[in-house]
Amino acid sequence: MEFYSLYLKNGESAQVGSLLGQSELINFDTTALIALVSGISNGGTPKLLATPESELRQRFKGNYEFVIGQVMSEIQNPILVELGRTISGKRVIICESVRSEFKELVLMCGGPNEKLRASQLLNCLTVVPDSPSERMMNLPTTRKLALKNKVVFGTGDYWCAPTATANMAFVRAISQTGMSLFTIEHRPRALTGD
Repeated sequence: MEFYSLYLKNGESAQVGSLLGQSELINFDTTALIALVSGISNGGTPKLLATPESELRQRFKGNYEFVIGQVMSEIQNPILVELGRTISGKRVIICESVRSEFKELVLMCGGPNEKLRASQLLNCLTVVPDSPSERMMNLPTTRKLALKNKVVFGTGDYWCAPTATANMAFVRAISQTGMSLFTIEHRPRALTGD
């Protein structure tokens, strides 16, 4: 898998001073990282489509329709091309919470190829401390405005960086508060065990 030029090294936590003045930052949430390493977005669609439906239903349980929808979406509009355009020329940041959640999800649900891609990707990203903006943290924590999402999107807000996400429920919930938040929507992709 080819990762687009992210300018970043070793997944070490960034020092705040080293990123100040960076006008072209983009913050990724966990959904964006999963989309980058998913078997669906990395050439696995033919294999999935060649697998008998009964086997896929057994493997993905109640998520079968969701996964097949992602496969069809990938065939029409490859996500790596879409996200590549989004991040081209930008410095990608993730917060500590995203790194932790991503590693846990890949460990539990990722296949060997997805785990390899995840490891390679994490070595290309700058990890910043969880540092949500004050305005985000001043919003009440509710079921729709979960604390973990406030931290992730609030960290992007703190760095004045849009957050790439497929979590449109949270984006809508923020919008309903009257707060404007700079986000970039992408289509979701699931880990497939590839």
